[in-house]
Amino acid sequence: MKKNKKKTTTTTTTKKTYPTITPSFFSTGNIYSNSQYQGEVQSSINKLSGELQQQANRVKYTPTAVWLAWDGAPGEVPKHLGAAGGNTAVFMMYWIPTRDCNSNASQGGASDLNSYKNYVDSVYNSFRSYGNSKIVVVVEPDTLGNMVTSQGNENCRRTAVIHKQALAYAINKFGSLNNVQVYLDAGHSQWLTGYEDETAEIIKEILDMAPQGKIRGFSTNVSNFQPVQREYEYHTRLYDALEKVGVKNMRFIVDTSRNGVDISEEFAKTKTWCNFVGTGFGERPKGNPDPVNMPLLDAYMWLKPPAESDGSSTGARADPVCARSDSLPGAPDAGQWFHEYFVQLLKNANPKF
Repeated sequence: MKKNKKKTTTTTTTKKTYPTITPSFFSTGNIYSNSQYQGEVQSSINKLSGELQQQANRVKYTPTAVWLAWDGAPGEVPKHLGAAGGNTAVFMMYWIPTRDCNSNASQGGASDLNSYKNYVDSVYNSFRSYGNSKIVVVVEPDTLGNMVTSQGNENCRRTAVIHKQALAYAINKFGSLNNVQVYLDAGHSQWLTGYEDETAEIIKEILDMAPQGKIRGFSTNVSNFQPVQREYEYHTRLYDALEKVGVKNMRFIVDTSRNGVDISEEFAKTKTWCNFVGTGFGERPKGNPDPVNMPLLDAYMWLKPPAESDGSSTGARADPVCARSDSLPGAPDAGQWFHEYFVQLLKNANPKF
């Protein structure tokens, strides 16, 4: 009796190949660890003992970005560039007028577009005078995301035009320097998945307004908690959407400061961006971390200095999101050191310290 052979078929999925571009500054040497974060960690080391204290000592020199988020910050840029020496120094521009238009915790920024331009010029002059430095600048976290999804908020709708002009000005200035690589912030996967085409259109519009400036790519997951793999899938979709509008060969960096625990399902339910309970330190900063599986990813980087607070439920800048049950209680204002959050991140770190 003849047996029917079951027909087997094999399917092969071809991985998209991407053009090779020049290496990022993240993969050409070490990344600068700044003294401000070292001091903050030391304040927690002093309160700890035993194994936790030993682990905290290992966190102390992890590279973190320097945030330019208050009016005197441009004056500190030369100090950081001098201390960085040959290491890549990473800065976050976070001074756009009507900053963080859709929440209370981080509101502020420049009083108007002209004062923002002066702020950018001051930072630019320092970058230019350190011509041998390797500098990365991330431009204005959350601004692009709010342009895409928060136009129902009167505050965000009113500022959209100024925000485009401000982003274009910063890109035009910083992106004209050979010692600077510019990344525009592009939200995160939980926020902008499904909005890739709209996001690409706005990016194209901004870049067209910045003829002298080039960008290396985009940062994602700043101050958020999304897993690297989910972020990278978003990167590939945004890359394709950008190609369609003529923006080619973009690269990405992902903030891994607090995504060591995959809390994306819980986060999806509440969208609590403020000091989320249960999070841990993620992958350490590293250039070109997985060129085979994630060729578009320039770096893992601790862009948000982890354990600096996202916001508080009390005080003049109280935000109701920070009062939720899945936000760690007792937090100080945004940007202030939050020791209890440091301990949580340390205990839950993946990989462990």
